[in-house]
Amino acid sequence: MTPIKIRKTRSMTCLPRHTIARCTGSALLAALLTVALVAAFASRAFWQEWRSVEVETAERGRLQAGWLLDGAHDWARARLRDDAQHRGAVDDAGEAWAQPVVNMPLDDFLAGSGATDDRASAAAGVADETAASAPATPFVSQQLSDAQGKMNVLNLLENQALSPLWLQAFDKLFEVLKLPPEQLVTLSNTLRQASQTQGVGAVTPLLPQQMSQLVWLGLVPATLEALQPHVTLLPSRTPVNLNSASVEVLQSLLPSFQRADAERVVALRRVTPFQTVADAGITDLQSDGQYSVSSRFFELHTAIRIGPASVAENALLQRDGSSVRTLWRRRVVAIEQPSRTTPLNTLALQQSP
Repeated sequence: MTPIKIRKTRSMTCLPRHTIARCTGSALLAALLTVALVAAFASRAFWQEWRSVEVETAERGRLQAGWLLDGAHDWARARLRDDAQHRGAVDDAGEAWAQPVVNMPLDDFLAGSGATDDRASAAAGVADETAASAPATPFVSQQLSDAQGKMNVLNLLENQALSPLWLQAFDKLFEVLKLPPEQLVTLSNTLRQASQTQGVGAVTPLLPQQMSQLVWLGLVPATLEALQPHVTLLPSRTPVNLNSASVEVLQSLLPSFQRADAERVVALRRVTPFQTVADAGITDLQSDGQYSVSSRFFELHTAIRIGPASVAENALLQRDGSSVRTLWRRRVVAIEQPSRTTPLNTLALQQSP
């Protein structure tokens, strides 16, 4: 019997080694691409979720800060109203309404706690320690100041003409502050043109409503910044309150005044606020309407700090008797975190448009 011989043949499904390596590399590349694609979709989904949370958080913080600003604004009006009802017609920087509130925790602010320098310093320290924590405790800062302690730009106008008396006072102020006198010439002439009624088709500058808008009248930003602590822009002509005017303003109001004379007046009012203009002991007052010891207009600077972000607001208040109304409010959102030594009024003004 013939034995059966089995012939060994190569299987048709067996591939060369280089082909097998190529298939393995393609599969690995496809797997890597799949993982990368999934990671990209997952990252995008995570980013969209994170963005929606951040937007919602920011919107909630903005609304909360707005509510706090409204409450602080009403509180400032109440302080001015209370002063008019219980403390007479004389206004000075030593009264309760003029005391600053600096970095007061919201709980203390709502409880009506008073602000002192020690308490403000302690609150600032707590604010720095808790700035990185979430949720952060809101802090409130506020400063009411006498707008009539400054020289009113509109005093330069008198029946659509320039007032020689106030033009002389502003010229002295520019000299004291070492500002270029040609800037005052430009300001006064352009202000007069803006106040006059021009014919149809005439091009005239707009009459500004706020200090930042004085650049419309030709003031350069550097001059405007130097004038900010001593000059204001109010809706009508106003006298200067001798109880709150700065040394530079007092020195500018009277041509015969030197700095030593102005400092003497400031020292006198620190001891006892002037009850009348005559109490200042100034013998060469030029006009009764140029000076006063009471005020109708007040500047309000408020800042709400929630964690690393802050919202600030400037406002101008007018008080007539016991009625206090807001003439304008200007809000600044997401300002830079202030340092401990940054004054509140500087913080608010440096962000003004």
